[in-house]
Amino acid sequence: MYQDPELLLREDIFTEWKEEYGALFSKHTLLLQHRLHELPHFRRENLASLIEKAPEAVGDLVQPGPVGTKKYQWRRGTVEGVSGEEVLTAIDKGRFWISLQALETWDENYARLSAKIFKDISDKVPGFESFKHKTGMLISSPGAQVYYHCDIPGQSLWQIQGKKSVYIYPNSEPFLNDPQLESVFLGITEEEIEYQNWFDDYAQKIVLEPGQMAHWPLNGPHRVENHDVVNISLTTEHFTKEIRDFYAIIYANGLLRRMGISPSRHSIGATKYAKLAMAAGHKLVYRKMFAKKSPKAAQSFKLNLSKPDLFEDL
Repeated sequence: MYQDPELLLREDIFTEWKEEYGALFSKHTLLLQHRLHELPHFRRENLASLIEKAPEAVGDLVQPGPVGTKKYQWRRGTVEGVSGEEVLTAIDKGRFWISLQALETWDENYARLSAKIFKDISDKVPGFESFKHKTGMLISSPGAQVYYHCDIPGQSLWQIQGKKSVYIYPNSEPFLNDPQLESVFLGITEEEIEYQNWFDDYAQKIVLEPGQMAHWPLNGPHRVENHDVVNISLTTEHFTKEIRDFYAIIYANGLLRRMGISPSRHSIGATKYAKLAMAAGHKLVYRKMFAKKSPKAAQSFKLNLSKPDLFEDL
C-alpha cells in the first residue's frame, strides 16, 4: 500500500493498459486493472472519518432487501448520532450500504484523485474530452445488492475491497426502451427500470475484485450482487459533448412523447438543434418553476448497535 498518496498520483492509475482499450472505451464493456486500492484513503480509520465528515445532503444509508427482492422492499435510514466506526461495524455485521456522493466537491483528497483518474483516461483514449466529473463511494454489507438500473452519464465502477458480481445488459430493447430512458432523463422515475429474471440469460457477468475497474457503454442497464464479504467501490461518472447532446435529445423526446408525439432518438440537423434548444429551455425555465422531482424515500430507521438487528424504527 502507498503510504504517501503522492507516489500513486505521480504514477499511472492503470496497470495493464492495452492500446486497443482506447478504441473500445465507451463502446464495449471493459475490465481494466488499476491501483486505487493501494491508497491510504481506504484504511478503515480514514473511511470512518470520511463518513463523519460527509455533508448530510451527499450521503445515503440504505437497508436493501435480500438478493432477489424488489426495490420497494428497501429502506432509507439515518446515521445521526452514530460514529463513522459504528457505521462500518453495522455494515460489517448487518445488511446495509452507505453511499457517499460527489466526493470531489467536499474532500480535497478525492478531488485530486478524481482529477487524476480523468487525466489518465484522457491521456489514453484518443479524442476523450470530458466534463461534469463526479466520484462517489459505496460501502456495502456482505450479500447486499444494487437493483437493476441505468445511469445518465458515462459510468465506471472501481473495486477497492471485497468481491461482487456485476451484471451488464444491452442498452437496447427489450432491456431498455426509449420511454423508460426518457422517464429517467426527465426525473419522472428514478434510475430503476423494469427487470425480468430472464434478462440474466443475455447479460455479461463480471466478477469484480480489488484492483479491477468495469466500464460499459452509455446507459447500459446493470445490477450488482455482493459476495459474502464487505465491499468498497468507487464510482466515477462523466459527460462528453456527445453524451450531453444525446441527453438533451432524449430529454426533449420525453417532452414530445407527453404531447402525444412519437419521437426518434436519431435526430440530425435542424431537428437535433431544435431538440437541444427545447431541452435547455425546459430545464432552465419550466422545470425550475413547475416540475416536481421525485423525492427520496423518507428515512424510516436509524442505526443502533445495541439492538439485535443493529437498527431501530423511527
